[in-house]
Amino acid sequence: MEIPSVPNTGRMVDYFLGGSHHFPIDVEAAKVFTQAYPDSATFFRTLRDYNGRVCRYIESQGINQFVVFAGGVPTCGNVHESVPQAKVLYTDIDPDNIEFGREILAGNSNADYTFCDATNLDSLDESVVSQVLGKIQRLGIVFIGISAFIPDEVLANMLDKLYDWAPAGSFLAIDFDGEAAVQFPQLLKLLDSMGASLYMRNPTTFKPLLGRWQLTQHGILPDAVWKAELSVNPIDSSEPVFSYGCVVYK
Repeated sequence: MEIPSVPNTGRMVDYFLGGSHHFPIDVEAAKVFTQAYPDSATFFRTLRDYNGRVCRYIESQGINQFVVFAGGVPTCGNVHESVPQAKVLYTDIDPDNIEFGREILAGNSNADYTFCDATNLDSLDESVVSQVLGKIQRLGIVFIGISAFIPDEVLANMLDKLYDWAPAGSFLAIDFDGEAAVQFPQLLKLLDSMGASLYMRNPTTFKPLLGRWQLTQHGILPDAVWKAELSVNPIDSSEPVFSYGCVVYK
C-alpha cells in the first residue's frame, strides 16, 4: 500500500482508539486535533461504545444483516465485533480504508468491505450487497460519525433515499454532533481548514431531518447515555452535549 500524504478521519479514529491501522500522517493530524480538543480520545471511545450498544440493540430486534456507511477502519469494537453472528458489509469512499478493511476482514465469512460514497447511494454495488449479506430480509443500517459533516438539506435527502432503499422493518442507527463544540473555536477552525466544517445540531433541529424514519422509544439522547434498556432517570440537561444518538426504524 502506498503511504498516503493526506490524513483520514477513519484512520485517526483508529489511532485514538489504540488501533494499529494508521499512518504517520494520521498520527500527526490526531495530535494537532488533540491540541484543539483535549478530550478527543474520550469522545471517539464514547462514540465507538455507542456504536456497539445500538448495533446489539438492533440485532436484538431480529436483524442479522448490517450495512455500515463511512465505516472507517473495522477494528477496536466496530460493528462486526459487536455483532459477530451477523453479516456485515462495511463501505467507505477512501481506498486505503477499504484496503485496510479487506485485509482485516480476510478469512471472516460474515464480513467484507466495498466502496460507497455515503452521499450517493447509487454508488453502492447491489451485487456486492447480495453477495455478502445474502437475500436481504431486514437491514441494520449504521450511519455513525458522518452526519456532523453534512449540511441539513443533503443529510435529509440521504436519509430519505435510505428509507426508500431499506426493506420494511429495517433499523438505522445515527448520531449527530451537539452544540457544545462551540466551546472549542480552535477545533472548529481546524476542521474548516481541513475542508470538514462541523454542522452542530440539537435534538429539535435534528429530528425533522429524519423524515419518514420513526424513532424508537428511546428518542434522541446523548450517545454517552443511550442504552437499550429504557431509563426512567432524567437526563442532566445542564451538562454540555458533544454528541447525540438515536435509533430509527421503517
